[in-house]
Amino acid sequence: MQIDDYILFLNNLYDVNNIPLCLFQEDELISQIPATFVLKERVKSSFEHMKSLNKDVSYLSTPYEAFCGLVRLPEHNLWVFVGPYFLTPITKDLLPTIINQMHVPPEEEDRTKIFLTGLPYGPLHRFLSYLSCMNFALNHKVMTIDEIDYNSAYYKPPDIDRQYTNASYESRENEVMHNTYLFEMHRMDLIASGNTEAMKRNLVTPVPGRQGTIADNGLRQAKNIFISACAMYTRAAIAGGMDIEEAYNLSDVYIRTVEGYKNVVDVERLLKKMPMDFTERVEREVKFKNVSQPIMAAIHYIKEHVNQPLQAETIASHVNLSTSYFLKRFKTETGSGLSEFITNTKIEEACILLSYTDKSLTEISNYLYFSSQSYFQNVFKKVVGVTPGQYRNTKRKPVFMQYPK
Repeated sequence: MQIDDYILFLNNLYDVNNIPLCLFQEDELISQIPATFVLKERVKSSFEHMKSLNKDVSYLSTPYEAFCGLVRLPEHNLWVFVGPYFLTPITKDLLPTIINQMHVPPEEEDRTKIFLTGLPYGPLHRFLSYLSCMNFALNHKVMTIDEIDYNSAYYKPPDIDRQYTNASYESRENEVMHNTYLFEMHRMDLIASGNTEAMKRNLVTPVPGRQGTIADNGLRQAKNIFISACAMYTRAAIAGGMDIEEAYNLSDVYIRTVEGYKNVVDVERLLKKMPMDFTERVEREVKFKNVSQPIMAAIHYIKEHVNQPLQAETIASHVNLSTSYFLKRFKTETGSGLSEFITNTKIEEACILLSYTDKSLTEISNYLYFSSQSYFQNVFKKVVGVTPGQYRNTKRKPVFMQYPK
């Protein structure tokens, strides 16, 4: 292949996933994609460090939490620099920090912000798989993602055995043991069963034993414990019947929220709120505990597509049942007709939007696929007993419908 062929190939790759690419020959930049943004000075130090490793494929993480990769093409002494690639979206709050760490001059800040916010993001394994595929396409060599060399200047493999032995020794020597397992299992059982009354009592019961040391300062310790608990509660809620996507979304919200806290007190307060929140949400699902798997799948489908037009034929097809049999079975198992259930599910969502967002009635009506705002208001009042405007003005917690009747 000629150099022009490599450039064409890299342009096609960029069209696929929009991860920036730079092609170097020795230390000279001969092509960059996209060409509208000056990348050379931004990637220079990362390029030089990975190049010095002299590996076919390598990657590193930058001080501003982006990942970059390098693939060597020995045939023409070429190097393909890949990145930056971020694991999470770049928010407005992060932009100033990243721009400062990238040493962007003031006259280029606006252009840089546009460039950064347009970059793709995703899990690290996806980026490493991309490097592996690029290496195979360009060098015809198979390399697993575990074989890709990570920048050793930034990473030192931990000596887990040594740390574990020391921690065990200190626990025995000081006679301070972890004995929270049964307490944690009991709390997870309460979440999975949706037992809110028992959870209220559990939350005022002192936690036995001690918590492990999992950070170097109090705030990070509290956040790490919170995140560990959130992971357990999420899985307990799913086991109790909470929709998987809803459970993970709730988990994401809690973790993002706690990461923004600056003191331990706020973290502890949220830690006390979280298990009850999961338990209450599971309690609303307990009424469907005895329904069959196809009907439960239909219920989850309706909740996940509440902002779309929902037809009996589509839902029946999703659960592999004939429409007539599905409608009869749905009514028998839930105690509610499908049309009524869909309407009430949309009204439940409307209650949440009215309570926790500033969206207008028109926006909510359109989002939930009501034929008109007036029809939405009429249905809402019939189900809830007050108009959407009156409901919003009460500032009350959303009311969730009870099934079966």
